[in-house]
Amino acid sequence: MMILGIDIGGANTKITEIDGDNYKIHHIYFPMWKKKDELEDLLKNYADNVDYVALVMTAELADCYKTKKEGVEDIINKVENAFNCPIYVFDVNGNFLTSEEAKKNYLDVSASNWNATAKFVSEFIKDSCILVDMGSTTTDIIPIKNKNILAEKTDLDRLMNNQLVYVGTLRTPVSFLTNKIDFRGKLTNLSSEYFAITADISIVLNKIKEEDYSCDTPDNAGKDFESCLTRLARVLCADREIVKDDELIDFANKLYNKLLELIRENVDAISNKYNLNDVVITGLGEEILKDALNGYNIISIKDIYGKDVSLATPSFAVAKLLQKQLNIIKK
Repeated sequence: MMILGIDIGGANTKITEIDGDNYKIHHIYFPMWKKKDELEDLLKNYADNVDYVALVMTAELADCYKTKKEGVEDIINKVENAFNCPIYVFDVNGNFLTSEEAKKNYLDVSASNWNATAKFVSEFIKDSCILVDMGSTTTDIIPIKNKNILAEKTDLDRLMNNQLVYVGTLRTPVSFLTNKIDFRGKLTNLSSEYFAITADISIVLNKIKEEDYSCDTPDNAGKDFESCLTRLARVLCADREIVKDDELIDFANKLYNKLLELIRENVDAISNKYNLNDVVITGLGEEILKDALNGYNIISIKDIYGKDVSLATPSFAVAKLLQKQLNIIKK
């Protein structure tokens, strides 16, 4: 029985093929705001021998759609056109809906990928913990107690309650982290222009490999160490003739500390509110999370399942959850 778990995000689409205990994962950089009309053709590349599709999404928020309703309907229609098999969409209440039910209850399936990961963690890894998933764009911080997922249901409510931080390993403009930094002994204003992103910090400080820099660069130049330093210099309205490389590395470290503080502040708030000290981490930013969450009891998805699953946990999770449900029905 081949199950395809699909996580369609605004910038990345992740696909997990599961057949029994065997699985294969595909990571595709696919900016929906540019390529939404190509989604159906992309998915058809993975349509052979598929018995069931398990779907989650966040791409309905992409600015190629005017409303979430429009986004959900368009995404589901494209998935239906790509596959000739039953399609189940996971919702924020922990249920699988048919595609027609999902279209009618579009807000319940909007931004549902975090809930699939949380449900998977609660059933397969740890029944009481904080799930922290740091991807390329956002960080989810989800409280789980006795298998109950205690997070708010909408992205707005999660933003309001320390459960969603719009900062990620790659795509966050560094000016989001702070507008001032100590530079050459002075508290210095930073440019808020789109000059550099967290991927540039991650490369300079060796938190990710160059092949993990999967998004576009702000200047459409390289993703190597030297190119990242060049972009960071622009945030200071300077260049590498004006600012020395060791100063830029120090600058990257100071920005990185701001990133760690932001994550730690929000995780601490959830820990204190729900009295939780076990943290399950996943996503491209696992190494960053380890730096940010010193003192917590950390359980790593990467250590348990490997890097591929950590980078695509929602697609893996939703496939495993549907596999479990179908096996229960068959019994």
